[in-house]
Amino acid sequence: MQINNCLVILKQTALAQGGRAAALAKQGDATAKRLLAADAEHRRTVDEVRRALRRHKITFSECPLVELDARMKGQLAMADFVVSIGGDGTALGASHYVRQGAMLSVNSAPGDSVGHFCAVHRRNFAERLAAILKNEWKPVELARLLITLDGKPLPELALNDVLIAHDCPASTTRYLVRVGEQEEEQRSSGLWVSTAAGSTAGIRSAGGKKMPRGSKRIQYLIRELYREPNRSYQLTHGFLAPGEPITIASKMAQGELYIDGARTLYPFPFGTRANIKKAEESLRLFL
Repeated sequence: MQINNCLVILKQTALAQGGRAAALAKQGDATAKRLLAADAEHRRTVDEVRRALRRHKITFSECPLVELDARMKGQLAMADFVVSIGGDGTALGASHYVRQGAMLSVNSAPGDSVGHFCAVHRRNFAERLAAILKNEWKPVELARLLITLDGKPLPELALNDVLIAHDCPASTTRYLVRVGEQEEEQRSSGLWVSTAAGSTAGIRSAGGKKMPRGSKRIQYLIRELYREPNRSYQLTHGFLAPGEPITIASKMAQGELYIDGARTLYPFPFGTRANIKKAEESLRLFL
């Protein structure tokens, strides 16, 4: 693989963020005692990635995930090789804006991060980078979700899932859901829409099905549906073919639409319509 435009996206550790958690960690409080070690391991990983890239004479730019602005998102879209250093949160946040390039995610602190999408860590990064450059390791294509709000496509392509819910967890999520020619009015605790890659995450915990990683279908699932007496419900869960959308219209004053977790969200107030389907652009990720 020829790398001409490399961008490195960095996690900001809890210790680096400061605030109460960092203060407690420095005081040795049991609730935050792992933060010091995780921060140190993260910094060692960043140094190793830099050394390996420079060893192969790969020119790169760096940007913390929390500082992604319009200009950096444009650079992500143009990069032919993206390296995320952190955990799944960093990988997901970077993946939203990757378009034609390939992505490699590094778990910077495996003892403190799940790293489902992170195929490498500090100790094997140099070896796996060499394999990529020799074309001995190739990326796999993972389907993503395109979300359109009131006719406007959002810039983020979801790698895992979309969750629509009331902004208060104790409140009821109210909406109209449409699949094909069927439409239902429902009340529940929320609605998941997932890719195959995300089918082992939140939607599975809610009762969804694990899908083959390479599947291009998307899955939807209603969480904790309130079943009104003398009503039947057909659109409680299912799979949609590539190109087949699901549409959700809000009946909440204060709804939210979450993309791949809590970091990326959009207001979803009364009357707003979300159309979700498989995106044309898959993510090329080394796994």
